[in-house]
Amino acid sequence: MKLLCLGDSLTYGYDVACDCRWTTRLAKEKGISVCNEGLCGDTTGGMLYRTQRMKLDSFDAFFFMGGSNDILMDISPDQIRQNLEAVARLFQREKKAVYVGVPILTKEESALFGWQGRHDVARHNEALRSHRQWLLQLAQQYHFAAVDFYSAMLQAEQEGQTNLYADGVHPNEEGYAVMARQAIQIIR
Repeated sequence: MKLLCLGDSLTYGYDVACDCRWTTRLAKEKGISVCNEGLCGDTTGGMLYRTQRMKLDSFDAFFFMGGSNDILMDISPDQIRQNLEAVARLFQREKKAVYVGVPILTKEESALFGWQGRHDVARHNEALRSHRQWLLQLAQQYHFAAVDFYSAMLQAEQEGQTNLYADGVHPNEEGYAVMARQAIQIIR
């Protein structure tokens, strides 16, 4: 199987070695080919633009996840939803398996790294919670499988894994391992 993974730095595997990225671990565990089209800093508008220019028929399945950067940039939820729904329709036209990734929350320390203002963390996390609910509805509406990284990270933290982030926005090696386990469970 050849899987296209479209997204931002959370898909790319920002700031960890290639072998530690969730996409690499997924490919190795499942014995599949993964084309990692995660682009650090990308927004849902950028994802839509890139998808419209891709040759999609060469892939057997699709994964997409976006919205975190949009939320950190205070792009409207309506615009995020329009962009991701357009991406969903492009993938659905291919009549192949599609997986929707649900992004993770941010942490307070993200402000220390300059990703967002410290007074914005709670508001952005509330937007990410709302975005999660919408993504789960989108997956249900289009009959896509959801890869809920958001819940996987929360569950890992509740089970005592407290050091999962590198900078409050991006996972570290342990965090990407949690994401990999979730993807391995869902992606067939």
